Amino acid sequence: MDKKANDTFAFDLENRLDDFFSDALPSQNQPSAEDPPATQSDLPLKDLKSTILAIDWEITDDALDAFIDQVDELADRFADDKVVQTFLKLLKSLGKYIRAHKSKAHPDTIKRLMAVYNSLEQAVINDELSRDQKEKMLRDEILQFKQLKAKIIQSKSPHRAAGGQDTVQSEETPGIDAVIRAIDELKTQMTAELAAIRQALGNLQKK
Repeated sequence: MDKKANDTFAFDLENRLDDFFSDALPSQNQPSAEDPPATQSDLPLKDLKSTILAIDWEITDDALDAFIDQVDELADRFADDKVVQTFLKLLKSLGKYIRAHKSKAHPDTIKRLMAVYNSLEQAVINDELSRDQKEKMLRDEILQFKQLKAKIIQSKSPHRAAGGQDTVQSEETPGIDAVIRAIDELKTQMTAELAAIRQALGNLQKK
């Protein structure tokens, strides 16, 4: 076989290999079967989900500020959906509490934050859920929110040693006062948020 024939054969073989791999591998412009394209309703939640995962990894002011901003943006986007609005109010309340207390926040708070987000995500992207199912999910999350509130208040109550003496020295009294004030502020904040949530649920029931 002369050189020209060899060159022609190599060119044909290369073209066939190119055709084979172009058929066997997904195009770079097309999503693979393992990575389905995000639905239109899923897209607004992606940034919020990433931020929650970042907060779960490390609680920072930047992440918490971004979280609050993203929740506010979603509240504007879903202004006509009362269920989603109430989920977002729960998330914002939890985010504000974490931002105020950071590493001293109750250890169940991050779990509650992620659970509320998961319910929100289902309410937004799962078209098979009925309105009643979404409202049931919301009521369950409100109940869990109330239970967390009770845990927070209990965990911040002053403790005494076995001998009946205060475990905190007198020079640390201002710190106790600050904790008590923080508890009162948290109770006021959560009471206001729960009132808003109850009002939202009332509006839902009227429809």
